[in-house]
Amino acid sequence: MVNDNTDNDAALVTRLYDEYYKVLVGYSLQITESREESEDIVQSVFGKIWEQPLAVREMTSLKAYLYNSVRNKSINSLRRRKVESAYIQYVVDRYQECKAVGNEDGAFFSEEVYKELYRKIDQLPYRQRQVFLLCMEGKSYKEIGEALQISRETVKVQKRKAIVKLKEALGDKSFILILLLLQS
Repeated sequence: MVNDNTDNDAALVTRLYDEYYKVLVGYSLQITESREESEDIVQSVFGKIWEQPLAVREMTSLKAYLYNSVRNKSINSLRRRKVESAYIQYVVDRYQECKAVGNEDGAFFSEEVYKELYRKIDQLPYRQRQVFLLCMEGKSYKEIGEALQISRETVKVQKRKAIVKLKEALGDKSFILILLLLQS
């Protein structure tokens, strides 16, 4: 027998999604300036609601909760992006310094480093390898998800796992190469 609360919860979440999804994406877009990122943020907020519908039913101001959640996640995303961007710029600057000085670190982008990177990529599990190589080609999460017929969230998880494994396998210097390849 199906629980009436489960049906009611599903109906509530569906109604909220239909009513607020587009406007919340627009709200997040004003902060992040990235449609894909904004859609992911709003999806994650609704995912949390889907996982805890009882808490939602007990809220006095659901609309305020939705907007606050989206705003906070959007701001956190901006902060994370800013930190990542600063780190990448640091890496690029460091590489330029090494290249200009001509010391042994100038061999940073040597053919051997690339060969080792691709050897390690080939050792990744199949799905992680597929996702990572498509990311290196500059494909978006959405494009990769459509090409591989998986969700954007799965793409993110597989990319994250691949990066962790590659970082462990390659060490810091070669890992910086990965970051640069994913930014280009």
